[in-house]
Amino acid sequence: MLTIGLIIVFFCIGYVARRHIDNISGTVKWLNHYIVYVAMPSIIFLKVPALDFTTDMLIPAGFAWAWALIGGALILIISRILAFPRPLEGAALLLTILGNTSFLGYPMVQAFFDDAVLGYAIFYDQLGSFLMLSTAGLIVIAIYAPAGSGHSVTFSQIAKRVFSFPPFIALIIASTLPIEPVVNVTEDALVLFGKSLMPLALIVIGLQFQPQLLEDHKRPLLAAVSLKMMVAPLLAVGLFVLLSANGTAYSADNPVRIATIFEAAMPSMITPGILAIQAGLAPRFCATVLGYSTLFSFAWLPLIAYLI
Repeated sequence: MLTIGLIIVFFCIGYVARRHIDNISGTVKWLNHYIVYVAMPSIIFLKVPALDFTTDMLIPAGFAWAWALIGGALILIISRILAFPRPLEGAALLLTILGNTSFLGYPMVQAFFDDAVLGYAIFYDQLGSFLMLSTAGLIVIAIYAPAGSGHSVTFSQIAKRVFSFPPFIALIIASTLPIEPVVNVTEDALVLFGKSLMPLALIVIGLQFQPQLLEDHKRPLLAAVSLKMMVAPLLAVGLFVLLSANGTAYSADNPVRIATIFEAAMPSMITPGILAIQAGLAPRFCATVLGYSTLFSFAWLPLIAYLI
């Protein structure tokens, strides 16, 4: 209960602070820079070298990509049935297939599970969500962006985005180089920086929360949030049932199983929402989905953690 209380407190600090900050976008930008350049790499350097590298690491990342295909197909079907406007369809597609598996995922996993689960959650995020955002996400934005908006995408842009992202660089270093001696010397600092992720990430989310909901956005919002936060983890559960039926058992306390299901239940990712807003894809809808899915996650994720 203390953890849930702290999560809500930090979110509320961000939401209240937005009324007293003149330059919210600038504040969010600098906090994001600290999270991406310092806090997230610190966690990766601490947790990844301690993992035993097996094919199990491919399961969380593989499911993230599988969900992108399944969730994307489902939201497109719903969009055509309910006749979503094209910009709103593009925004809903991005916010359905991509979850907040780093800014919110890491601190939530830290809050409810042990380091082994966090290690596999990192692979779900970096090899799944992040790579997907940097490739498929950019392509979706290029397809749905209004004509003349300048949001084309090239292979060089995608490659630059992937290989210049600090947490991804940290993952490659932590996975391939013998950095344990350096980690041992700097462990206290890395732990301190890593622990700062949860409060700062939640403050950033609170700063960007917009509660106003338009009537035309209710059904698209319900579709996107339900698919992302309910259907996705149910499919993850189904994956492990299927694996067990084929002789590969994953017990209830298996970190691969827990990380995959829990990360699948995360709310919509903030970054694609911001990119969609910049590209003119239903800006108000994007902000609303990000806000409400995150708010819902404060009750939903503890429930998921308890159930798994």
